[in-house]
Amino acid sequence: MNVVKIIIAAISGIFFAIALIVMLLNHKNGKEIYSEYRDYLTKDDCTLKDYIHIGLMLNAKINLYKYMPEMLAAELRKYNTSVKNKITELYGIKLSEFYTEIHAAEKWLYSLLCFALCSVFSLALILNNGDISTSAVLLGAAMLGAAGLPFLADYELNSKIEKRRLSIQLEFPDFVNTLILLVNAGMTIPKAWEKIVSESKKTTPLYNELRYCLAEISAGKSEAVAYEEFGRRCKVKEIVKFVSVIILNLRKGGSEVVSALKLQSTECWEMRKATAKRLGEQASSKLMLPMGIMLVGIMLVTVLPAILSLMSM
Repeated sequence: MNVVKIIIAAISGIFFAIALIVMLLNHKNGKEIYSEYRDYLTKDDCTLKDYIHIGLMLNAKINLYKYMPEMLAAELRKYNTSVKNKITELYGIKLSEFYTEIHAAEKWLYSLLCFALCSVFSLALILNNGDISTSAVLLGAAMLGAAGLPFLADYELNSKIEKRRLSIQLEFPDFVNTLILLVNAGMTIPKAWEKIVSESKKTTPLYNELRYCLAEISAGKSEAVAYEEFGRRCKVKEIVKFVSVIILNLRKGGSEVVSALKLQSTECWEMRKATAKRLGEQASSKLMLPMGIMLVGIMLVTVLPAILSLMSM
């Protein structure tokens, strides 16, 4: 049994030493090289922004594709492409390369921290005469977590994407209604679009995209292309339909654009109702746990005195 303890302690110590050495070697140089990266980021962008330089150093030094079979490397490339598409949706094409690098660095950090923490807990448990099986499980968790925990960064990314789309879905019907009112008053769609955006001080995802669309048109891009790209960036089907109506009006003209936009407005409001209903259902399901805890507490308060009185008889 002592031999098993020595082996587990030795492996745990080696694992922890490796993780510690890797962090220390990349900390000093990385802090200097990637100081601008760290200063640019916020806590919302990256939870571990103060240590992101370690992940960036590892990302620059290690090429995982070299150590993988070609089939597995091809699947990893596909997966990374899908991740980059999500990052592009969230931050825009101009910042996509930067945030893709940050995202990869976050994965390295999660992996390294899991490897170090599980190893040191395993070592501490063995040195304090703890349970061998628990220590062995922690050692296994160090290896499995190092491979699996990086996907926590992907979970955070998916959560941000969902919040962004939800925000756009909730705000878009108001924008469409205002646009219809201005068009009915005699303004063209581009002028009405510009008026709504210029008078709004909102910095929400929808209004950021609306401003970006106008900036592209001002820079010389054709209106049809700018609106089409706006729809693709938002990734909301109602906005894609709305954009197709506007582009059709630009290309063919016609007096039926207002009625088409009113139909789109109705669909958008239905979308907003469905979204609000879904949020309400999610909120009610989240309340089930605290309600269950309260119910258990009430039952204990009411039943426990009776049980104690029966036991004392």
